Amino acid sequence: MMAEFEVDFPDDFLSRLLQADSEEICMKALEEAAPVLEEEMKNAIRADGHERSGELIDSIKASKPKKASNGAYIVSIRPTGYSKINSYTAKNKGGKKTLRKYHVSNALKAIWIEYGVNGRQPARPFMARAVNRARAASMRRMQEVYDRMAGAE
Repeated sequence: MMAEFEVDFPDDFLSRLLQADSEEICMKALEEAAPVLEEEMKNAIRADGHERSGELIDSIKASKPKKASNGAYIVSIRPTGYSKINSYTAKNKGGKKTLRKYHVSNALKAIWIEYGVNGRQPARPFMARAVNRARAASMRRMQEVYDRMAGAE
């Protein structure tokens, strides 16, 4: 006994699929998926409990999707800007307290949290955790965009 499998595509399915603009689909998919990772990065830093991470959390933003020179479509979710606080008390190399009077970029703060600071502050990786937590929801969002724009809904 043989099994029979039959699929009926709507008459206009293939034409809608071929007419779909792949660049438009990619851009829209990334645009809708980026907030998922953005929120997960904020949550991961918030969970870290760092006392001065409020500015860093607020600075995390997604860029607009773009097509790279190698043909890949990318969106960047990263800390932006500089701290508004320009003076911190820190220990210098000799162990004495000193006052630092310059702005620090939020990206540098994220690096300090992710990788630690010269043995004074342990590494507390948050980026991989955020990416792993966001992966399924991001893929689901991108699939929804593809289905919607390619007429598969």
